[in-house]
Amino acid sequence: MASSSGPALNEEIQCSICLEVFTDPVTTPCGHNFCRTCLSECWPNSQTCFCPLCKERFSRRPKLKINTTFREVVQHFKEKLSPGESEVFCDFCGERKQKAVKTCLTCQSSYCDSHLEPHLRVLRLKKHTLINAVENLEDYICQKHERPLELFCRDDQTCVCLSCTEGEHRTHNTVPMEEESQDKKARNQLVQTQTDIYQMIQDRMKKIQEIKHSVELRKRNTEESVKIFTDLIRSIERCQSDQLKMMEEQQKAAEKQAEDLIKELDQEITELKRRNTELEQLSHTKDNLHLIQCAK
Repeated sequence: MASSSGPALNEEIQCSICLEVFTDPVTTPCGHNFCRTCLSECWPNSQTCFCPLCKERFSRRPKLKINTTFREVVQHFKEKLSPGESEVFCDFCGERKQKAVKTCLTCQSSYCDSHLEPHLRVLRLKKHTLINAVENLEDYICQKHERPLELFCRDDQTCVCLSCTEGEHRTHNTVPMEEESQDKKARNQLVQTQTDIYQMIQDRMKKIQEIKHSVELRKRNTEESVKIFTDLIRSIERCQSDQLKMMEEQQKAAEKQAEDLIKELDQEITELKRRNTELEQLSHTKDNLHLIQCAK
């Protein structure tokens, strides 16, 4: 089928993590594309790496290289949709054209506020499909049937018109573009929530490791302090033991010296008593007096 895939391409060039147009797109081994920065932030460590979209896990961290071909496609599409480079004007204004505010896919025309008024008032025109004014209208129109691409084929992952669903897409699973867009946003939000939860888990695991490391460090410091204190106590006890031993030796030496001195004094006392006894005996005899005088 030759229908344009503009709206589908617009979603395909959006990163499912940041929901913005890709910046430096990289491709995972499972085939999904992400911004290099977004994917790097989802992989805070090299131990656990998985695809944020399909959750496939990789045994080792893949080497991410920028998909240069895809980056050129994204760049081309960004330049095509870049605001300010081109303006959409009303197809029904005269010489002084006003800027268009809406594009009708049914009429395949763009309208300013004034010329849009019938689409907001006339019942038949109210049924037309209005979108924000676009310059590349052909991207929103089926080139085969020239009808608005209002549906999305989930089997072929492309936009289709109502006539397409009556032909080659007849048995395919097709849904309104609004429903697919909402489902896409819901899936992206779910992926983002899962990514946020995973990041929260990683942050808490990191915090647990930090707490364990802090406890282990404190334990080692405590053990070292206890060892130092124990060694200090043992050193003090050794000094006390040496001091007590020295004091005991000094006491024994003093006691020995005192005993020797007492023994010497006892001997002197004994000798003096003996001499005193002899003198008393001599004093009772007559001759003793003479001897005493002679002795003097």
